[in-house]
Amino acid sequence: MLCDEQTLEALEFSRVRDRVIAETRTERGRRYAAQIEPSGDFDVVRREQARTEAARALLASADLHVGSAIDTEPYTSAAAQGRTLAPGELRAIAAALASAAAAFRSVREDLALRELVTGYGRLDDLRNTIEHAIDERGAVLDRASPALSRIRKSLKQALDESRERVTNIVRSARYAKIVQDTVVTIREGRLVVPIKAEFAGEFPGIVHDTSASGQTFFVEPLAALEANNRVRTLRIEEEREVDRILRELSKDIGERAGAIEANVEMLAHVDLVIAKAAVGERMRAVTPALEESASIDLLAARHPLLEEKAVAQSVALDERACIVVISGPNMGGKSVALRMVGLLVAMTYAGLQIPAKDGTRVGRFARVIADIGDEQSTAANASTFSAHLDRMRELIAAANEGLLFLVDEIGTGTEPSAGAALAIATLEYLLTTGARGIVTTHSTELKLFAHATEGVANASVRFDPQTFAPTYHLDVGSPGQSFTFALAEARGVRDDVVARAGALLESGEREYERALEELAQRNAALEAEREALARQRKVEAEESAELAARADALRIEHERFVQRAEERLQRALRDFVGELQRRAPETRGRARLTPAQSALLSRTLDAMRQDLGVGPESASETPQRSVKLDLPLTGMQRRESSSSRSARFEAASNARSELDVRGKRYVEAEPLVDRWLDEAVLAGTTQLRLIHGKGTGMLGRGLQSFLRDHAAVASVRYGNEEEGSHGVTIIEVKG
Repeated sequence: MLCDEQTLEALEFSRVRDRVIAETRTERGRRYAAQIEPSGDFDVVRREQARTEAARALLASADLHVGSAIDTEPYTSAAAQGRTLAPGELRAIAAALASAAAAFRSVREDLALRELVTGYGRLDDLRNTIEHAIDERGAVLDRASPALSRIRKSLKQALDESRERVTNIVRSARYAKIVQDTVVTIREGRLVVPIKAEFAGEFPGIVHDTSASGQTFFVEPLAALEANNRVRTLRIEEEREVDRILRELSKDIGERAGAIEANVEMLAHVDLVIAKAAVGERMRAVTPALEESASIDLLAARHPLLEEKAVAQSVALDERACIVVISGPNMGGKSVALRMVGLLVAMTYAGLQIPAKDGTRVGRFARVIADIGDEQSTAANASTFSAHLDRMRELIAAANEGLLFLVDEIGTGTEPSAGAALAIATLEYLLTTGARGIVTTHSTELKLFAHATEGVANASVRFDPQTFAPTYHLDVGSPGQSFTFALAEARGVRDDVVARAGALLESGEREYERALEELAQRNAALEAEREALARQRKVEAEESAELAARADALRIEHERFVQRAEERLQRALRDFVGELQRRAPETRGRARLTPAQSALLSRTLDAMRQDLGVGPESASETPQRSVKLDLPLTGMQRRESSSSRSARFEAASNARSELDVRGKRYVEAEPLVDRWLDEAVLAGTTQLRLIHGKGTGMLGRGLQSFLRDHAAVASVRYGNEEEGSHGVTIIEVKG
């Protein structure tokens, strides 16, 4: 056992347990939730934490749900002993089996939860049989058996016939003055007529009942006697058939009681795990990291019972601080911090997640002992010095490196100096055993002991030094003030009385209190500055993130604009060249713009890009060649050259099967490609590889458009993965 009942009561563990109970959906799961407690087996703790975390994940994905279910054991046991179950009991068993089947389907694929459902067995046939025979309200349906269906059909016909006969009698003019009411009623399962008492002897029939006043007799007409007898006979047959059906179903339940109980047991355990996960979800809790060392590191932890009022606390117990001594005035939150640590450890060992930040760690402990008195919530004399001594004896007897102890107001209940001395001696011994613990105190001696002893750390609950109102924050590293005189003044105690009390205090202790007061004020100022800086950093981080997001949006929009502008410029250039070619007379020859004209066109495009703020695709280079233009042969001269064979030889010697125009603008690349094609035709090259790069894709698309219109080109395509993909165009030259 990790914690005894006294410790669990002091930590108010039952209030957390009640929250788990409230989240359960099954009777047996509720019973198991009422029994949860911290486990002393660390392997079990690991397993239960893994299960709770897995269930929490399934809850978050809406893949996990448990339907309500009764505890079937009393009914399956009764059925096994031969008792016939009521229709509602049978239907409740079917509902439990349906919930078990749904739970099994939800968790069977999860590695952490799969072990819970190993005992499950399919009982769909039994569940379907019950649901076919009995509805949700516990009524046996006509379809439960062919015989029942036939009997009820005959019964309906007999009832209709009987009702018709009796109704005709009631409404007959012959009996108008003797009938009390025209409403047909039922007595002892038979249809009767309400007759006025003074005319009872004049109506042929059998009296079955009288009214409370004696003024009305309920008489079964002799004319309806046969029909009523038939109704009665069919009702007896119906009861016998229903009883037979219930006996058969109960027999099936009894024969399969073990399998039913295994399924409902599985359902209860799944229900409990989901309830734990739901509590963790509501608390915004996390799964603590479990470590082999006897240590605790709670990060921004919150007391689980204070809900929105809880103030986050960070507490660590490790080799550097095996024992923490929390000091400070009453009503400041010392006991709350103490209970929080113990309760979070107990919750961890019970398989519950704890309200803290990710990174929180809880180590291996063999025993947790708490001695926490509360005059407002504990029975009288529960915190007497004798009781404290008994608990101290238990602590000392259990002391080892696996012990976690939590003591509120250690050493109180006796003469202060003697109590402090006993407390120090106890802590010294516990420290030598490797135990971990937290104590609260008002004792100056204990504060000095913590300051001077390696492995022991002071801590204080923070107060506003101006208003003396508690902030409930825990400051580890500095002892707390009692604020005795300041609080007395704030509560209206006479100034002269407070002054006299200060004078009576020994000078050394006055200096100590004054030093603590200065330290508290300095810490408060530093904390306020730290919090202000944290808020400022948060605002700056948010503004920086917003600016970065806006910059990203602007960059994306600029890139889109650049792409659209470049596409428009390239399209305008192609349209311009095309227009020039359309205006020139058709001719077999081709002429090109002069270098000066090409340079002027290039400068014009660069100026347009600069005006648009998009810039050229690459650093400007002096274009070597530019736009082609078809002109008439008139006025053109043939250049004298060597023979055609020599010209082809020269072209072939200079021909290249690959051309790289990466980094060039279209207006620069197009004439280079055109000349390259001419050389390839003269050299007889049939396949060419043009490297233009991927980039925005505009250069490649523009050049492919030019190539498709070129008289020497047979086909154009992008390269495959081995050839360079969309960064390369493969050209087939006409033979």
